[in-house]
Amino acid sequence: MKESIILWTGTVIIVFLLSYFKSVFGEYYPITGTFSIDGQKISYKLDKIEFGDFYKLIIRTDYENLEGQVIINSEKVKNYTIKLNEDDRILFAEIRKKDVGNNFNYSLILNGKDKVYRIPNEGEVKFVLFGKIPKMLNWLYVLFLYSGLILIIRSGLEQFKTNRRTKNFLVITSIVLLTFTMMINPLYLSYKFEYINKSIPPIQNLFPINFLFITLLWIGVTIYVFTKRKDKPMVLFTSIICLLIYLFT
Repeated sequence: MKESIILWTGTVIIVFLLSYFKSVFGEYYPITGTFSIDGQKISYKLDKIEFGDFYKLIIRTDYENLEGQVIINSEKVKNYTIKLNEDDRILFAEIRKKDVGNNFNYSLILNGKDKVYRIPNEGEVKFVLFGKIPKMLNWLYVLFLYSGLILIIRSGLEQFKTNRRTKNFLVITSIVLLTFTMMINPLYLSYKFEYINKSIPPIQNLFPINFLFITLLWIGVTIYVFTKRKDKPMVLFTSIICLLIYLFT
């Protein structure tokens, strides 16, 4: 019992750290910052991704006379300007897909106390508006993705347990990965890239090579363990490979 608690705790910690590093070092990690005017704090968060028909940009400010605008460039528009509205120490603007397109670059111009502040200082923020995903599908995506990661790690850590149940973990993990890769993820991507009722995408767009490889690799090691009746150190080694593929793709 004590061994299981330690292994499950270790699994959850590893998944948390893995998700954190993938998010922080991912291409869609937002740009954040804080500066002050006359000692009054202004905080911003410039996102790089949103799901739906619009993106709401929010600036929090303690400085009362702050004004600003968003400058947008895309294939559809050039130097398109949206004025920031004010409401209870918050400046905000809604950037709509129908006006600027799915992919665009943007920057902020803020004016306060006869000074102009450009955010970011150089260049622009690249942004993508993906399609809106149903809540239930999004919930299933998160559930199966993280269940798969947890089970992959837990299967590998089972090698350190006295009375191992490696085969049980291998089968359950294979079922979760197959369901995610062959059913949930393709449907999720269909909504994300707005293929539904619009176009028939290439098959590789619905079945990313990284998840396919992870699933096939896991099924392969499952067959190996059941036929050869050996699980050390193959399962642990496969778990590490799967996690590295997920982290760096």
